[in-house]
Amino acid sequence: MKNLFLPPPQRLGDRCLGLAGMLRAAQQVQEAARRGRSDNHLLLLSVQSILAIDAPNALAALAGLEGLQRPLQQLCPLLQRGPTQAEEAELLRYTLSLAKLSGRLLAHPAALDRLQRGIEQAHRQIDHFGELLHPSVLAGLAETYAEGIGTLSPRIIVAGESRFLTRDEDTSRIRTLLLGGIRAGVLWRQAGGKIWTTLLERNRLCTCSQEYLRQLPMASANRS
Repeated sequence: MKNLFLPPPQRLGDRCLGLAGMLRAAQQVQEAARRGRSDNHLLLLSVQSILAIDAPNALAALAGLEGLQRPLQQLCPLLQRGPTQAEEAELLRYTLSLAKLSGRLLAHPAALDRLQRGIEQAHRQIDHFGELLHPSVLAGLAETYAEGIGTLSPRIIVAGESRFLTRDEDTSRIRTLLLGGIRAGVLWRQAGGKIWTTLLERNRLCTCSQEYLRQLPMASANRS
C-alpha cells in the first residue's frame, strides 16, 4: 500500500541536496567559529549559491555537486545513527535551525523583501569591485542576514572561540555562510522538505546521498 505520508519521490534528490547544503553551511560555520578556519572555495560557493536566485535546478542553486562532497558523506551517518559526539550534535542543531528559519523566511514577506534587496546590492557591489569575496560584498551579505534572517526565530547561537567571533571579518564570513545555509533550506522547503518527513524517509535520503557521491570522481578515494 502506498505511504501517503511521504512527499512525492521525484523530488527526493532536491531534498537530499538541500539537506547537504544546510549541513555544508553548518560545517563551515563550526570550523570558522571553533578553529578560525575558513575555506575560501566553499565560501565562494556559498556566495554563488546566494546569488543564484534564478537557478534552473537544485545543483545550480547550490553551485554544483563538488562542493557538497563532505556534507553528503556525513549526511548518511547523521540520518541513520544520529550524533555521537558534541560537535556532531552542534552540527545537527545548526542544520535544524537553518531548516526552521527557512520556513519562517518563506512565510515572512518583509524578511523576503530584505533578502531580495540585499542580493541585488551584492550584485551591484560585485560589479563594482570585481570579486565575489570582496570584504564589502561579505559585509553586505552579513548585514542582509542580520536584518532579514536575524529578526526571525529561532535565532542561531554560534558557539566557538571568542577571538573568532568578535572580529568584523570573521562575523561577516560566518553570517554569509549562514545565509548560504538559508538558501539551501529554501531549496529544501520548495522541494517539499519538512523535518518530520525527513525522519520518515531517512533511509531513502541516505541512499540518495550515496548515489550523488558516486557521481564524484574522487569520492571513493576520499572515503577509503
